[in-house]
Amino acid sequence: MKKQKTYLIIILVLLCISLNCLGRSITYRFDLPLWLDSFGTVWSAYVLGPICGSMVGITGNLICSALFHAHWGYLFTSISLALLVGVLSHRKSLDTFPGAMIIGVLCAVAATAISVPLNYLFHSGMTGNVWGDGVINLFLEWKWPQIIASILGEFYLDFVDKVLTLVIIYLVFRLFRKVLPHAAFFSMERMLTGSFVLLLFLLPALPALTRSRVLAATVTATDYSDYVQTVFSNDNGLPCGEANDIAETNDGILWIGTYAGLYRYNGQEFEWMDKYDSVRNVNCLYTDDEGRLWIGTNDNGLAISINEKIVNVIDQSGGLPSDSVRAIVESSDGYYYIGTTGSMQILSLNSGLKKVASLWEINYADDLTADGNGHVAAVTSDGRIFLLKAGQILCSMRYPADGEQINCCGFSPEGHLLVGTSLGRVHVYDISEGYFDDITVLECEGLNSLNDINTLENGDVFLSAENGIAFIDPSHQYHLINVNAFNNSIDRMLKDYQGNLWFTSSRLGLLRMAPSPFQDLYSTCGMQEKVVNAVSCWQGNYYIGTDSGLDIIDGSLRKEIKNSLTRQLNGVRIRCIFADSQEHLWICTYGQGLLEIDPDGKQVLYDSSNGSFGNRARLVTQLSDGTIAAAGDTGMSFIRDHEILQTIGYADGLINSMILTVTEMPDGTIIAGTDGDGIALIQNGEVARMLTREDGLSSGVILRTILDVGGAGVFLVTSNGLCYMDQSYAIRPLNNFPYFNNYDVWIQDDETLFVTGSSGIYVVDREELLSDAANISYDLLDARKGLHSSLTANSWNYYDGNGHLFLSCDSGVYLADIERYSEGTHAYRMNLSTVYLDGESFRVESSAPINVDRSVRKIELFPEVINFTIQDPNVGYYLEGFDTQWTFLPQSTLGSITYTNVPSGNYRFHLAVFTNDESTILEERIYPIIKQKDIYDKPWFIGYVIGIAMFFIVFLLGLWFRRVYERAQLQIKMGNQTIVAIANTVDAKDERTSQHSQRVADYSVMIARKMGYSEKECENLHKAAALHDIGKIAIPDNILNKPSRLTNEEYAIMKSHTTRGAEILKGFTLIEHIREGALYHHERYDGRGYPQGLKGEEIPQYGRIIGVADAFDAMTANRIYRNQMDIGYVLDELRKGRGTQFDPRVVDIFLDILEEGTIDLELLYPRRQSTAAGKEETSSPD
Repeated sequence: MKKQKTYLIIILVLLCISLNCLGRSITYRFDLPLWLDSFGTVWSAYVLGPICGSMVGITGNLICSALFHAHWGYLFTSISLALLVGVLSHRKSLDTFPGAMIIGVLCAVAATAISVPLNYLFHSGMTGNVWGDGVINLFLEWKWPQIIASILGEFYLDFVDKVLTLVIIYLVFRLFRKVLPHAAFFSMERMLTGSFVLLLFLLPALPALTRSRVLAATVTATDYSDYVQTVFSNDNGLPCGEANDIAETNDGILWIGTYAGLYRYNGQEFEWMDKYDSVRNVNCLYTDDEGRLWIGTNDNGLAISINEKIVNVIDQSGGLPSDSVRAIVESSDGYYYIGTTGSMQILSLNSGLKKVASLWEINYADDLTADGNGHVAAVTSDGRIFLLKAGQILCSMRYPADGEQINCCGFSPEGHLLVGTSLGRVHVYDISEGYFDDITVLECEGLNSLNDINTLENGDVFLSAENGIAFIDPSHQYHLINVNAFNNSIDRMLKDYQGNLWFTSSRLGLLRMAPSPFQDLYSTCGMQEKVVNAVSCWQGNYYIGTDSGLDIIDGSLRKEIKNSLTRQLNGVRIRCIFADSQEHLWICTYGQGLLEIDPDGKQVLYDSSNGSFGNRARLVTQLSDGTIAAAGDTGMSFIRDHEILQTIGYADGLINSMILTVTEMPDGTIIAGTDGDGIALIQNGEVARMLTREDGLSSGVILRTILDVGGAGVFLVTSNGLCYMDQSYAIRPLNNFPYFNNYDVWIQDDETLFVTGSSGIYVVDREELLSDAANISYDLLDARKGLHSSLTANSWNYYDGNGHLFLSCDSGVYLADIERYSEGTHAYRMNLSTVYLDGESFRVESSAPINVDRSVRKIELFPEVINFTIQDPNVGYYLEGFDTQWTFLPQSTLGSITYTNVPSGNYRFHLAVFTNDESTILEERIYPIIKQKDIYDKPWFIGYVIGIAMFFIVFLLGLWFRRVYERAQLQIKMGNQTIVAIANTVDAKDERTSQHSQRVADYSVMIARKMGYSEKECENLHKAAALHDIGKIAIPDNILNKPSRLTNEEYAIMKSHTTRGAEILKGFTLIEHIREGALYHHERYDGRGYPQGLKGEEIPQYGRIIGVADAFDAMTANRIYRNQMDIGYVLDELRKGRGTQFDPRVVDIFLDILEEGTIDLELLYPRRQSTAAGKEETSSPD
């Protein structure tokens, strides 16, 4: 029954939390003028008490904080609501409609009193609700004080919300009283029904909520954690080692502004632009819609560059407020806002560069941003933000000086203004009406002080901070990005035309994050590089065999696992790992045999001592009948159910060298590839035939045999090439495969093969490979595609069935996304900016042909491919009309190209990026070259851009359990004190029986301890004994205190105190056997006692023990009808009653206690102390 009640309470609590979250969802979805998030809190506080109500409110608040980006600090409002309702409801204040209204108003006042300070702390005094903020703005417009407006705005919301909540709950309870008048009012069943009724009240809005959330769920966040990170600093290309800003012009060139000047980067080289005399140090950069580069310097004003030429310079002498430019932005209406250390300058390029206006109120603007509706936001160094439009200031604000400070701003995809602060928060405002209308606040966990907010075209909002980087995806989920050591002073962010992400740091330089189909798992998990031989998945984790032991990575591919197995195999070379169909893990070690691990962790070792193939296990696999085939240094064994069925030794048959690979054919024949003897065909447990070079093999060393899923044959990987064996065991070499040092073949589907080798992974078409045609098309996945490690020879890779291939490499494990391997960057911008004609430099204009005089004998071209990815694509060039074929080379080796003695004529210089097999052009740029001919130049080819996470709840639950424990201890203490008080009350009815109940309780515990009672049982007995005479409360005083003999009727009434005491204690269930002391302490062992006349062991032990203690105290205490009896007489009476009135064992124990002196008889007989002392003096010289 108790378990069922606990179960129902848990269900009720969960329903109440759901009520809170559902109500808040409705408000969030429909912008209602109330919160609707208190139904569950009030219901649980009324039913289960204020503590449970508080826990429901806290949990619901935390969940809503995560779902709707509210602040968790408002949980204090929920706690106050629960406490208030819980206390007042137990005073029956919620039993009437006026009472419910009064509680609602009190809750509204309390919620307002707590929420308003929190509003100032988190929302600058606003409520975060459009209706409440509307009330605040209305009163502010009427010139009311800010604090009064804030209080009224919050009270308008809380008054409607809390009163409506209490009235609805009152009506639900009243409905129950009418429908179920005879049911227990606080029954769990009724409370659950009430919760469901409240849920039904809120459910009509659920379909709209569901549609909204389903649409949001379709947005998939980009996984930027898979991006390859590269830091550029003074040790790898960026000489100054710091960067203030970054911009990209339309030609794809990146420009980096530093205190050491301006740098140009094309993906290969950082070029210091020292030729710009007016640019010696750079604070900020900006590229406008026309591709002009605006350069804000620290001491030379503003420079504008077009096609890498400075075309305009404006400084303080030309009307700029200051020579130090801090920020630049172009508004959607065509004006340019220039933030300087002096004031804000507005410029226009309409009919030339000219000044439009100066905003002297805006000093030292550090950050500027603009939306598509003409709005511009400016953040100054003192933490104030201005909202501008059409050159006018609409409004401004700043946070309290002692709190957070505004650092940066940006616009969200929805058009809301995002304001980043020094406390790592993003405040969201609606500025459509020309003022800052607070929407919500986003907590950026892990970021300290935001420096930049940048919105990408896919809807991701990137946050750059003093200590890291994060982004908010289109579904408003916050994700912190691990940038390792690049975690200091991150100021600006940019996404280039190829989709790479760039971040500047004024202390650390540049960080590039580039997408790649390969992920270095060891680097991701922070593991030391090792040579890996095998990968397999077992029990949800990835087991990795290396030259120096076993590594394990968890299923999320984010952290390393160390356990007893990794410690056991530390330093052991592992060659193969395999998980069979029964979830047994097999590990081939080089020196310690084959290790089998059952799912429960039990291990079985197979080595030379038990008849297997030896101590150096090389490979293990499972046959179709479940048998395990394992090969080692002396043969191959077949194992099933922990038993070696058979071992084929190399010295016993035709096999003389180690088996390297095993494959089972559909007919059961086992194909075993050896290290020099070719292929062994094993049938019925015997080597039936050997296939050698004479049978068509290109080598006797067979590294791998792979069953062809698209046919009935087998692909053979030999030491010097590929072969194919058909169903009749006929073998033919595949001579036209472009590489020879191959390791394995992984078959993706019926059409695509992945051939691994020392140069990378060749992706080929199955039919084309089997046709053995010349010039096979292929994709090569190597370092130029992001595989920055060499594959391990004779290793075993693993495919997870979900598009991920785990590759064993010499530096760890690389994860290949086989669905994205071909999605590499196809967008490349190319440039030919400079040409040398007979040693003289000429700049190439993008829209004009290269004109060459007839006398020029040497033409030297300097092409560049603007590529910022981690890939190194194949580049080809070809001078049409002069060259007869393309010249190919990796982009990383592309340098100057020289032509001599080119005849007069019209030529076209082709610069292109090709696929790996050099068969397809991905991107091409053509430059006309005219030697002594005027010709209109062809249009140049424009490329286009192809464009990726609750400790508080545990903590709070811990606090709650602690409170529950302390409350239970307090209840126990109060219960003890209550029992003592009751016992004293009983004893107080007769002053001559003072402390009788306490003494009986003490004597009873002394007896119980001798009988072996536990401390808990002794504690219960003490309480039962203290209340054994509680029934005397119901006995009239004239009978209880009658000094003369009682009549029969009076004696009958007196005896009824046992049953009356038992009746009083009937509902006292917290203490076990408590009724037994009151009911049975006057029963006699011989059956002549009362009230039930029980005999011997029929009398509960509590009654037998208390009976002896009660009799002893009755005889040794003064009573109304007699004085205390002599101790000798008392002891005789106890002995006489042994077996008749008392339990013999209990009497004997009690007599022993008396003999031991545990009970101080001198306290019981104070008048005999002097006599006793005299006797002692006589008998003892002391």
